[in-house]
Amino acid sequence: MKTTFPKSLAAALVAGILVVPALASAQMSSILTRGGGDTSESVEAQTKVAGDEAADTVSKPAKKLSPWKRYTTWLDSVVADVIDLDLYGTSAQLPRGFASVKWDHTRLKASRRYNDKHEITPLLAPISLPGGVKLDLGLGGEGGGHVFQASYGITNNFNWYFELPYQYMHLAIRPKLLDAESGKPVTNPNDATDTDYARREGIKAMYKYLPLLGRPVPNMKYDAEWVMSDINTGFSWNPWRTKHLSTHLTCRVFFPTGRVANPNSSLTLGTGPELDTGMGGWAAGFTNGWDLRIYKYSYWIDIQASSEFSMAYGFKQKRKYPTNFDTAPNQSVLKAFNDPSMFLSFPDLRHLKGSYDYTPGFSMSWMGQLKVQIAILGLGFGYGVNHSQEPEMDGDYYFIQMAKGLQLTGQQTIQAIQLGASISLLPFYIPVDFSFNWRKVVDGYNAIIFDDYWNVIVKTYIPIFR
Repeated sequence: MKTTFPKSLAAALVAGILVVPALASAQMSSILTRGGGDTSESVEAQTKVAGDEAADTVSKPAKKLSPWKRYTTWLDSVVADVIDLDLYGTSAQLPRGFASVKWDHTRLKASRRYNDKHEITPLLAPISLPGGVKLDLGLGGEGGGHVFQASYGITNNFNWYFELPYQYMHLAIRPKLLDAESGKPVTNPNDATDTDYARREGIKAMYKYLPLLGRPVPNMKYDAEWVMSDINTGFSWNPWRTKHLSTHLTCRVFFPTGRVANPNSSLTLGTGPELDTGMGGWAAGFTNGWDLRIYKYSYWIDIQASSEFSMAYGFKQKRKYPTNFDTAPNQSVLKAFNDPSMFLSFPDLRHLKGSYDYTPGFSMSWMGQLKVQIAILGLGFGYGVNHSQEPEMDGDYYFIQMAKGLQLTGQQTIQAIQLGASISLLPFYIPVDFSFNWRKVVDGYNAIIFDDYWNVIVKTYIPIFR
């Protein structure tokens, strides 16, 4: 689930109360000193003391504060001001004059997917072949991303942000031949100890049958590092906040900076292992979130529930046809399957050239979270749903039917749970937060399953104009 959340200072700055007690003690002492009931004698005594102190000040130069003391005194005053704002939840904005910089690193693996029956299958569905066998291309790999984000508090409830995302991926095709009935790798009838037999037979079948079906033999691997995704920017607004309930609205625009996979080596077109790193065109979206503060005990315990709904729309764009369909499907081989749908799944596409219209359309996501903040430590549990409509494709009829038959360009839904933990270093006078999240896909429809999904976030806060 990819969701851009408004950024909050709540966890870090509320934890800063651990470094403020000295300020509170000094204020209380001042209040007690100003209490009523002073007699003329006490006033006179205080005046004398004040005069003596003034004389001492003239005769003794004030001790110069060290740079560290000046820094901690300044940061104490900043934290005290922010605590008065009572920021909490995902709807909290950066205070006026504050900036933040965030690095978000994600890692994951993928080799499986949910089909249109919510069943788990290989990433590319195995191809049935004559002789009671199936060809599993064995596509899989790992990848992740680096997201750099800068935010600034224009006012206490209105922020601007800019996000620069990069992705990396390492994907490979490892074909193997499966028994059609059991779904298990075929075994060598002459050597039961031959564990590499299914792979060798899979490679032979791939080079033999894919051209006979009118398909190109795909590239065996794809490696990419630091490939840009869709740059996005926008504004976040917290229009309403009470002691227990708060809401926010974030509007954003996506730039067409992400890379669309080479059509001659595209996973979604069944021509190779490459994946898109962006939508390939302009898009716009928004997020609306609500926070409910369930329970708060002083500055030590804060329990909150949050709900965020996001929607985006990708506008129409042009995409190129693949041009490596060099052979015509063998009609005798197609007839041997005794399945009329095979003629639509493997049409003659040698005529393709130019481009077709592609509209990503709407995508929506929702995420609910329960968060518990205990001093500087935060714990969270979340559940989310991500849904994308089937992209609209306008072009060659047979090409579109082939692409839809792969079930990799249709309507997609994914459901996942998330566990997270965070810690703030502000009590040590370091305005930095660390957080860790782990996510597991629990259900889906026509969607890739991301396994071993986790991310680490490092975020720092910078008071620029205070």
